[in-house]
Amino acid sequence: MALNTRPNWPMLLDPTFRTIYSDTEKQFPSKLSEVFNISSSDKAYEKDTSVSGLGKLAQKPEGDSIVYEAPTNGYPVVYSHLTFAKGEAVTYEMYEDDQYNIIKKAPGRLAKAKMRTREQFGADILNHGFTYGGGGSALFNGGDGKALFATDHPLRSGGTASNYTTADLDEDALETALVTMRATKDNKGELQMITPDTLTVPPALEKEARILLESQQRTGTGNNDINPYKGALKIVVWDFLGAAAGGSDTAWFVSDSSEHQLNWFDRDNRGLEGPEYDFDTKTSKWSVVCRWSAGFSDWRAVYGSKGDNS
Repeated sequence: MALNTRPNWPMLLDPTFRTIYSDTEKQFPSKLSEVFNISSSDKAYEKDTSVSGLGKLAQKPEGDSIVYEAPTNGYPVVYSHLTFAKGEAVTYEMYEDDQYNIIKKAPGRLAKAKMRTREQFGADILNHGFTYGGGGSALFNGGDGKALFATDHPLRSGGTASNYTTADLDEDALETALVTMRATKDNKGELQMITPDTLTVPPALEKEARILLESQQRTGTGNNDINPYKGALKIVVWDFLGAAAGGSDTAWFVSDSSEHQLNWFDRDNRGLEGPEYDFDTKTSKWSVVCRWSAGFSDWRAVYGSKGDNS
């Protein structure tokens, strides 16, 4: 009786595949970590909520007891992990005919497919942040019943607040965004002490962003004033925010990288798996499977504009 032995060629390819896959991942110009707080998860889903600070200290007369206070919770949100996968096969004939230039590109294609999917998912949190429930590849409900960017976020302390405009990107609009963000209050009604430090734009707005933030003098004036915003914000240019990726060529976003609650959870971020050999078809397969979730636990410290003057 003949033995069903596994051929050697899939295993000969595998080390090269893994190297190409890993190198492609590392070289991919990802912006996720510049926009999101990235964490790992070991659960089926993650629950989160924003929490306020405390009110100002109370004056304590001699002999009186200290006043104790608890922080105020925001609105709870749930991050439900989704599964994404793709694979590619190498046939016996491809290997036998030494079509190596075709074969060796397979792991790179898988790596790029994975990274593009992650980038698109993350970018769509912003791209569709003007609509409650999100859109595109990233559907997410804010805890306060509003879109990520809205003019009427309800405050636990009473009233509403805005982190949304439709103004196009210029000096006046940027100033309004920065002043508005610094005036943001927490759920105790206290200043959250937000310091905007990042401007995130699609490629179509890169030129305008650099003029605003890197010019020595103010733009659009002949008074030779200094540019008060020179170097004030880091510029992040994200291809997946552009119209070519389903986003917008006019929308722009400001954030405080130390305070924002744009969160990404990796439940399973494994690398290339395989090879799995199919005896009947003489084909070897490699695959990539990932699980993640992304969204926002609070709207504060993020400001968005459609940039269309609507």
